[in-house]
Amino acid sequence: MATVLIAIPAAAHLTPNSEVNLDFGQHEIVADIIIPQGEYGFATGNPVGNTAIALSRARAFLTGHVRLTSPDRAAWTMVIDRLDFAQIAGPPDLHAIATFTPAPGHDARRLAISWSAVIDQVPNHFVLFVARSDFAAGKLDDRRVILGALQGDKRRLAIDRGKADSLKGFRAAIALGMQHIVEGHDHLLFLIALLLPAPALAVAGMWRGRRGARATLITLARIVTAFTIGHSLTLIGAAFLGWQLPARPVEIGIALSILISAIHAWRPLFPGREPLVAGLFGLVHGLAFATVVSRFGLGMGEKAASILGFNLGIEIVQLLVVIAIMPALMMLANTRFFAGFRAVGAGCAGFAAVAWIIERIAGTPNPVAEAIDTGLAQAGYGVAALTLFAAIAFVTTRARLNPGDARL
Repeated sequence: MATVLIAIPAAAHLTPNSEVNLDFGQHEIVADIIIPQGEYGFATGNPVGNTAIALSRARAFLTGHVRLTSPDRAAWTMVIDRLDFAQIAGPPDLHAIATFTPAPGHDARRLAISWSAVIDQVPNHFVLFVARSDFAAGKLDDRRVILGALQGDKRRLAIDRGKADSLKGFRAAIALGMQHIVEGHDHLLFLIALLLPAPALAVAGMWRGRRGARATLITLARIVTAFTIGHSLTLIGAAFLGWQLPARPVEIGIALSILISAIHAWRPLFPGREPLVAGLFGLVHGLAFATVVSRFGLGMGEKAASILGFNLGIEIVQLLVVIAIMPALMMLANTRFFAGFRAVGAGCAGFAAVAWIIERIAGTPNPVAEAIDTGLAQAGYGVAALTLFAAIAFVTTRARLNPGDARL
């Protein structure tokens, strides 16, 4: 069957048909196999459930009905890494994760899948094959690509993923990092909240003094570098050591980091220790970034290149944010309007953080949080930047007209 390249959004398995998600690596393919439990039981008469005999028969069934070969018919090895009956979405399924490896000297990107599981006994049943990730083809995003489907007497699917190109994967990782941070409103808001007081100095528990340009840039560089180190550590740990936490507490932690940073921008909580705080909260933000690690290739080299590219993408966006904000912010710091602007910015960030915390703790949609997300997604940070520059234009004009106003 010819390869079909139709982009579809990622979705949970909800149909009574089988689905095979494929992750392509340099030397192997990992298949995430889902077969509806009811269809499997009907086709085989085997017991279902996570008992030793049921799992043993299910393993024998898969090894006897699934086969991969190279174009010259050389057989691939199949190792079932995980097998259980589980409720993924909808009715229970037979779920297996298997690693397929071609014979030495054979290309892992050109193959044929011979599949007779269930479709040999249930004529209207079909199995859908989907490319979920392919580093060498530059596919690291959430969009799945349909490779083809088998049904009835059609039991063989030829796949040719083309020539491997690691540079495509690296570029895709950079783009994914940029997209992730741009769409991650909470990540950017945390960074912006930390940047707000960068030109100021804490005196007697208040932001009263002003840093010079050089000191401000050094502080800024330390904050951004510490945040990068923090999220890089947890991202590497997730990719290579399997570090992970449930998404909900991680998302609550991110919103809490914004609230604390917003309070600090209003009144100094940890003056001079902003880089340390950025690094510690960076660890939490990195756990959220780690949700994309599963698409970072199968081999160590692919994962390392992907993490490097992903972090570069994040750094590019962070640098652009700094370049867009800091010159104007430093100009504003020379006027008497800076304290009010910083307080308003801290208040907005804190308000958004509280709304997100309530939503994430409750686990139910929050109209206020949804409105904030929608506003940021539609208007984006471009509106905030225009507002900032408009404020700068206003205050600098006032400062020229009234030189005495040009102070903190």
